[in-house]
Amino acid sequence: MAVHSGDREHWAKIAFIAGLAERHWGNYALYCDTIDAAANAQQWRKILNKVWEYLAGQLNSMKNLEKALLQLDSLTPEPQEDDSYGVYPALDACLLLTSALQMILDDSIDDTATAANLSKATVANFIALSQDIDAFDPEQAQHDLYDAELQWHQHLLQQLHSGGSKSDLVRDLRRDISDFDSSNLGIALEA
Repeated sequence: MAVHSGDREHWAKIAFIAGLAERHWGNYALYCDTIDAAANAQQWRKILNKVWEYLAGQLNSMKNLEKALLQLDSLTPEPQEDDSYGVYPALDACLLLTSALQMILDDSIDDTATAANLSKATVANFIALSQDIDAFDPEQAQHDLYDAELQWHQHLLQQLHSGGSKSDLVRDLRRDISDFDSSNLGIALEA
């Protein structure tokens, strides 16, 4: 059963996850490009846009969001069916977007910590792969991509707790996101 939450704290948690998903957009788009599935990337983008519309107070139909959650399931890649590395960041992007939608539809769900850890793990795993090491440990080493990921988390939290109307916060966050020219893995985004 869909629950429409007016709770500001819950709203901010959804917006935080949407902000993380936004930084993963390029990872999903590149994966779709490599498997010749541009339509999937366009649909994923439309679903994330619906989340932003909901957060800005422009979309109130839970039916649209329930339908989007079902559509997202068909867009989520299966690592067992693909042996390329790109399937993993693409899967992570879908998991983040799924979390945002589920939290909209059920205000008893709180995936914030899981989403934050997933997003950081996506970057850490990419660094390990690119440096040909077993694992990247941010406690033992620094990396620009990981530092940027942490800074993005901090920026999101600061923005979401700065006050202002929900629509203004969404507008400001989307503007901030547009300042990035790459995903959280450094994948260049199309203009």
